[in-house]
Amino acid sequence: MIYLQGGGACYDAKSCEQNANAPIAGESFSRKKFNHWAATLGNQGIFNTKNPSNPVAGWNHIYIPYCTGDLHGGYRENARVTGVPGKQQFLGYRNVQRILQLVSPHFRDAGDVALVGASAGGFGVLINYPQVVEAFGGRSVAALVDSAPVLPESTIKTSCFERKLTATLGLQLPDNCPECADPSKGGFINLYSYLSHAYPHGRYAFASADADLAGVVLYDKESRSCGGSGVNIFNYRLSLYVLRDKHIGHDWATFLPGGLQHTMTQSDALFLERKFNGISAAEWLSRINDKTPSHIPAARLRPQ
Repeated sequence: MIYLQGGGACYDAKSCEQNANAPIAGESFSRKKFNHWAATLGNQGIFNTKNPSNPVAGWNHIYIPYCTGDLHGGYRENARVTGVPGKQQFLGYRNVQRILQLVSPHFRDAGDVALVGASAGGFGVLINYPQVVEAFGGRSVAALVDSAPVLPESTIKTSCFERKLTATLGLQLPDNCPECADPSKGGFINLYSYLSHAYPHGRYAFASADADLAGVVLYDKESRSCGGSGVNIFNYRLSLYVLRDKHIGHDWATFLPGGLQHTMTQSDALFLERKFNGISAAEWLSRINDKTPSHIPAARLRPQ
């Protein structure tokens, strides 16, 4: 399992300040921060190697820290961000590339490979999945995106936010998915279907609390700045259901439990113990190899 840590993003003065000061990420990432993570969250949830209900308890775990503020997807050196002093090194995509060069030769014969990320790391899964597949010789790779939804454009406006992220961070969107970089044609939301069609042997899963407060706050700010409507827990939940039923549900498994929490993979309580519709996130994830994607709660998929 390759895990991409989250911790916000850096695209304007406020977001860069928040990202820089993230407790276990940010520009001040250090051995001390890593040791703190390893002693706390590094033993929780999907990293809990002692709980048999964790489907990756017996796997090798590769942890990729987050210090670049670019969703693990940027490739832009010496970037300037308005209101932020100094030059920013948005090189998360290259970092993942170099880590794969380092570790993939040691795990060529692994029984399975999974790419997992939470929050900013979850978006990093969408961008980095192709290079992970390539690094492991084109084999099937499982993907889990934890609490990093791309909301469909509606009265909630996302197009301005996508353009800002792409330009500021130098996001490495797939060359053969031009619509992924074009908000007028759907933009980032096309990444889900692009991956499942370009890599049909992959296995794909998306999880998020249906009223994730961090997501609500982020999309509310960015939708309003784009001239769209405000975001609350009700239209956020509706947007997640539209994402599932219209855009990804035929190919991606989904887990949308009730709640306000942001991310669940680094929490025993949220990943291993809490049941939603009688199943935990870990139990749901163990179904990722099923031919028909598993949806909790049940999906109402629209025709493709």
